[in-house]
Amino acid sequence: MKKFRPQPGFRVQAFRFALDPGASQETALRSHCGAARAAYNWAVGRVTASWRQRRAEAMR
Repeated sequence: MKKFRPQPGFRVQAFRFALDPGASQETALRSHCGAARAAYNWAVGRVTASWRQRRAEAMR
């Protein structure tokens, strides 16, 4: 893997932070993460099904 090197004259800055949610906020965060994962899996399934369909049609 190539190492990142900024262009001359550019400066790279990064931040590190931690979350400290309350009980209700943690529940909401977990819910949102689960919904995002479900949406991702749905999209992967649709793309995979489309790819397999096109592959099957090309083999006819």
